Amino acid sequence: MPKKRLNLPLTNPSLGFIFTVSLVLILFSGCSGPPESEAETDASPQAQPPLAVEALEVSTGPLITQITGSGTISGSSEALVVSQTQGIIEQVSFELGRKVAKGETLVQVDSEIARLNMEQAGEQLENARIDYQTKQRLVEQGGASRAELLRARSALRGAEARYKQTQKTFEDCSITAPISGYIAEKQATATIGNYLSPGMQVAKVVNLDTLRLQLSVGEGVIGQVQEGSSATVTIPAACEGQSFSAQVTAIAAGSDPGTGSYPVVLEFENQCGTAVKSGMSAEASITPAGDREVLIIPSAALARRNEQEVVFLADQGTVKVQPISQGRRVGNRIEVVQGLQAGDLLIISGITSLSEGDSVAATKVGESGSWQ
Repeated sequence: MPKKRLNLPLTNPSLGFIFTVSLVLILFSGCSGPPESEAETDASPQAQPPLAVEALEVSTGPLITQITGSGTISGSSEALVVSQTQGIIEQVSFELGRKVAKGETLVQVDSEIARLNMEQAGEQLENARIDYQTKQRLVEQGGASRAELLRARSALRGAEARYKQTQKTFEDCSITAPISGYIAEKQATATIGNYLSPGMQVAKVVNLDTLRLQLSVGEGVIGQVQEGSSATVTIPAACEGQSFSAQVTAIAAGSDPGTGSYPVVLEFENQCGTAVKSGMSAEASITPAGDREVLIIPSAALARRNEQEVVFLADQGTVKVQPISQGRRVGNRIEVVQGLQAGDLLIISGITSLSEGDSVAATKVGESGSWQ
């Protein structure tokens, strides 16, 4: 059977037109770019959030709030025990750290010869006294001249001097504590059998009931220290760092040639007992004498721009670069004499990256007059 041929139309005029229009629209939309609203959004810069900073309210205060220093503790009374005689040590009655009373015998030196000399001088003194009394009676009776009486009196005085000298030599054989306190040093010479000579040290006694601390204070603040000024002292190695109330008792009239600083002495009661030792390190803070109130800023807030000293203020959410003139400077505290007024909001963080007009969110953390 012969096959039938289907004769389908190759094109349809309506479908061809639709296809052509769709193709043109697709090409046009691909070349025309994004919608206008999207293009405008991409082209405009995004708004930056305000920079968070810390700030202080500018206020007045004393330029010097505390005068600090450090030194070593000593007893208010310290005495060296020194031999005033010579001889062999027969007895040693002390050890390091032991408490002793004033006048207590610490070392006994052989005193036999000294005792004999004292007894002989005592007998000579008694003879001279009898001779003088005899001459007095003879003069009254006319049996002796005035000159003989004067010679007898002179001999008596000489005998008294010799006796006192030998008595002291005998007493010096017993070396005693010059003050009450604790034994801080014991010399190797203080041993039974050793020979002592005059001037040899055998021990050191310190009285720790009242303690003394000497500081060195610079010339910039020495004018703010007065006798009687209050202070606090801390001894890190004792009493768990407890602070003690102290008082300035002495101020040097001149500076130390080696350091240029001025020695200042504090005294305070020992409330820690034997836990405190002479020679321990201590730190002190002295309350300065009254200083006038001035505008104060911390040195961390100061910058230099265009050869000017400036600070940065937070003014209604934006940065204001403010030139200033500074006066005195002590530590990290600066006196401002021009450019600021009380109540200004002074930026103290991130100042290296700030510029005029920057947007900031300032958090107040204190006042400049009391800021440390």
